[in-house]
Amino acid sequence: MVKHTILIVEDDEPMRFLLDVLLKTDYDLIFKNDGLAGMKWLSEGNIPSVIVSDFKTPKMNGFDFFNSISQSGMFSEIPFVFITNRKEEAFKNRCLALGAKGYLQKPFDPEQLHEMLDGIFKEIEQ
Repeated sequence: MVKHTILIVEDDEPMRFLLDVLLKTDYDLIFKNDGLAGMKWLSEGNIPSVIVSDFKTPKMNGFDFFNSISQSGMFSEIPFVFITNRKEEAFKNRCLALGAKGYLQKPFDPEQLHEMLDGIFKEIEQ
């Protein structure tokens, strides 16, 4: 079985390490420090199965990255998941209303992340 590729946009080293430990067995992971690096990687012809992004990253924050992805003809179909410290319910609702497939608030339950990704991949494979 081919592993799905997840582009993870996260600048916090401990969180990158945690996501690597949690996900590397089941998925191929690509890590980028910010949305600008993520856009560059995508523009080189790489298409991940899912994008998981923090909100607060240098150079291009996760929300601007999400907007760029969702408005792009080439990348708009890639499911996008936010993992963030932002606690405002209105922000979460805005992200989901704009098309994000998931939103997890840090600290999150690793099982919740796996369930979310499993649901997204089941949807993709149908």
